[in-house]
Amino acid sequence: MRRTFSGPAGRLALISGLAAAGWLAPSASGGETHAPLDHGYSAAGPDLIHLAQADAGPVERPVSYSMDQADRGEDRYATDCEECHGDDLRGGLNGGPPLRGLAFEEKYTGDLPASLLFSYMSSEMPPNAPGRYPPTTYADLTAYVLKRNGFQPGAPLPADLDALGYLIMEK
Repeated sequence: MRRTFSGPAGRLALISGLAAAGWLAPSASGGETHAPLDHGYSAAGPDLIHLAQADAGPVERPVSYSMDQADRGEDRYATDCEECHGDDLRGGLNGGPPLRGLAFEEKYTGDLPASLLFSYMSSEMPPNAPGRYPPTTYADLTAYVLKRNGFQPGAPLPADLDALGYLIMEK
């Protein structure tokens, strides 16, 4: 079985594991890598830190969306989501969970990636036809939910799950 490591958490786990095993220990003769750790360098030495930073990928940043996305998302929400989640996103007649307020914030905000919300919406909604929209439509719907929850507009919200993994749900 071959293991793959993707995303920032996977790369960090791989680097940490290799460092702990001594595979990334720099030698005293110019930065070549050798095992085991027997040269007196600490696992957090400058060479290892630079190696980890080089492989870290994009930096995590707060989530944002474009106003155009939120406007398109509002139109789609009114057509296909409002009946279950309510016109104020606090729950509707058909028992859909709130997409706004404390219950929503406890589930989706903080240090969590935006990919968590997007992934759920794009794989489970609407309940009668999960995943029926293209990723850009789910990005628009996510942008509208973010707007109604007080998140700040800015760069457009990507429709790519991996890219959304680098966006943190903080206001």
